[in-house]
Order: sequence, then structure tokens, then C-alpha cells
Amino acid sequence: MPLTIKPSEIFGSVYIQMSKSDAHRALIASALSKSPNIIKPWIDNVSIDIEVTKDAVSNFADLELIDDGLKVVPKKEYKKELTIDAKESGTSLRLLIPIVSALGLNCTFIGSKKLFSRPMEVYKNIWKEQGLEFSLNEDSLKVSGKLKSGEFRVAGNVSSQFVSGLLFALPLLEGDSKIVIEGELESAPYVMMTLKTLKHANIETLRKGSDVIEVYGNQEYSLTDYEVESDWSHAAFFAAAGALGGEVTLYGLNKYSIQGDKEILNILKFMGAPIIYNDDNSITIKKANRLNAMDIDISNIPDLAPIITSLASTAKGRTKLYNASRLRYKESDRINDLKDSFSKIGAKIEVTENEIFIEGIEKLEGGKTTSHNDHRIAMSLAVASIASNNPITIDDAQSINKSSFNFIEQFRSIGVNMVL
Repeated sequence: MPLTIKPSEIFGSVYIQMSKSDAHRALIASALSKSPNIIKPWIDNVSIDIEVTKDAVSNFADLELIDDGLKVVPKKEYKKELTIDAKESGTSLRLLIPIVSALGLNCTFIGSKKLFSRPMEVYKNIWKEQGLEFSLNEDSLKVSGKLKSGEFRVAGNVSSQFVSGLLFALPLLEGDSKIVIEGELESAPYVMMTLKTLKHANIETLRKGSDVIEVYGNQEYSLTDYEVESDWSHAAFFAAAGALGGEVTLYGLNKYSIQGDKEILNILKFMGAPIIYNDDNSITIKKANRLNAMDIDISNIPDLAPIITSLASTAKGRTKLYNASRLRYKESDRINDLKDSFSKIGAKIEVTENEIFIEGIEKLEGGKTTSHNDHRIAMSLAVASIASNNPITIDDAQSINKSSFNFIEQFRSIGVNMVL
């Protein structure tokens, strides 16, 4: 689906959609609980990734949309043989693998070839050590056998999703377990979000320093009604649009959230964008004359790399994004693909294995480009059009639907001229 975005002046307000990361976790904890509960807010239209997890947990609970919430009624018994279509959702896949094994279910995961090419060695090694089946193919994964409690060693620099997946699964096992994180844990805020959800579901864990989490076995999930936060990752695109092209006011965000991508406000502030915290808890971001370049460690905020690239492309000076190696294992090889996508519209970008360097120019040239089927690159290219001399056409903008069902509608509402 080609999408053409014309340079536009920005003004308006946006209510930010529910957090994709929080919704994944809420769905899982709700479905594993022993009693009915309600997740709020919820609407019929959600992103593709959330729909994947919603469909998957329907194996464990009956789901019903009521008013502005989703009623979750856990099932008493589960089918022993499951097939789950994870499509392109790495979060859904990595959170669900340990859960089905903790429940002793045989499950075949299907999805895109790109999904199954992403790192899986952490789980593969654990399942092999326990004598369980872990059959990984180019377009599917089959797991069978029941996971046993014990010590689980997880590399901290691959994906925090492995830690989160185990955290959800281990309380269901007989006996206590321990997760040992080897090396520094990147994307640590996502693990904190998982621990927050577990606490809400009355699951007990114990952190010992920065590298050990003890998880007690034989626990029961007991989740009362759960309120999903708005999404700071999604808010970042609109915040950046305000900083580049006018003024945007964001509603629905928790400024005390532990979501890592809340860091976008600090980044915008240090780059020179005015940020106003309003009395009604909304946040207004205004255009700066020209943003300033800066060096940014993205080890804990990898999903912000594409939108930071948009900001840096026309910032004054040279921006450096470092500790970026995990970007190569996202929906695309985000290091090389960001370079390719933004170079096509005039940005000056160089990359190494672990870094991205952006030399800011006053205006992008615009033209035709691709998102490499990466939703965050597509939305970041759309934002970049604000600082372009000419329209930008993204040839595969359908990728946006992976994380946002209404990005185009909301972007238009703040003054952006877009043609499908």
C-alpha cells in the first residue's frame, strides 16, 4: 500500500492509543487467572500484534467486548494440541512459548519467515537441557513436553522478552525457580513492566541485585480488573511531529509510567524542543527553530531509534546512536534498513555494526522510499515528511497496521496531508 505524505504545518491534539506492551501482558495475566476479570480500556479495533496475542489467549479464556472493556473468563481446561499464528509478532511468540510449555501443552507456532529467523537460542538451549522438543523451522516452531522448575540462564543483550516470557511461565511450575541474567540486561524497562503486571496478578517474585530474579512456584494468577496504560512508544511519533512542524498536545499518557520510551520527552528536551506539562495532565510539544544533535544510548529504548532518526536527519550537528546492535534483529535489520530508507529521501546516514551516525541537514529532499515492511520505520518516514522539501512516498505503508490501527487517521487530524 503506497502512502504519500506532503510537507505540512502541524497543529492539534491526539489521544494516545493503549500500550502495545502493556496490553500483551494484561491479556496473558488475565487469561491465566482463576476468575473472570476485565481489561480497560479496550476497543474492537486493535493493532495486528495485539490481535495475535488476543487470539492466542483465547485458547485459555473466553473473551467478550463489553462497553469500553474486554471481559476475560478463564477456561477450566485447555486443549492439549494447539496451533498459534504469531504472524510477525516477536513479543507474542516469545511471551507465549514458555507459557504453553509450563502448561504441558503441545503447540505449533506459525508465522512469517522473518519472525522465525529472529534469535531463539535462549529458549532452544533451555528446552534442550530439559529434554523437551523445540523444533524450529523457517516458518514454524513446535514445542512439546512440560517445562520444569530450576535455574534459567538468559543472556541480557539479546532480548528482554525471554526474561518476560519465563517470568509469566515459572509461577505455574511445581517448585521455585531462578532467572540468572548474564551480562547487562538491555530493554530493562520491559522486564519492569512484566513484574508490575505480575504484582497486579498477585504473583510473587524477588529481585536479587540486577542479575537474579527468584520466582516462586505453585502460584495462582489472581488478576482483578486491569487498566492498560497509553503507549509512550506510539506517542513518540506525534511528539516528534510537534517538535518538527508546529504544536501537538498529547492526551492519556501517564507521566509517571515505567515504560522506557517515555524517554522521548527527555530526548526532545535536550534536542531543544519546548515541552509543556498542562494542568489537565496533557503534554504539549512545540516546534523548535532547529533541533540540536546529540549522542544517545539506545540499549534500553531500541524502539525509539527510527523516530530519533527522523529528528536527527534535520538537526544541527551529528547525532550518534550507540549500543544499537539489537536493532538488526527487529522486524527488519533496522540499522541497515534505516540507512537505506532515509538515504532515499536525502538523509546523510552512516552505520557500523553497533552504531548509527546521522549528519543533520536543514531539509530532506523527499521522494520515494520503503519501510522494509517495518511499522516503526514507516511511521518515522511519515513524520520526516514534515521536514522535507517535497512529498515522501512509502511503498509499503501497510506495515503501520502492525502496531497502530489509526495512525493515518490521527496524523491527518493534526494537519498532515496524506494520500493513499
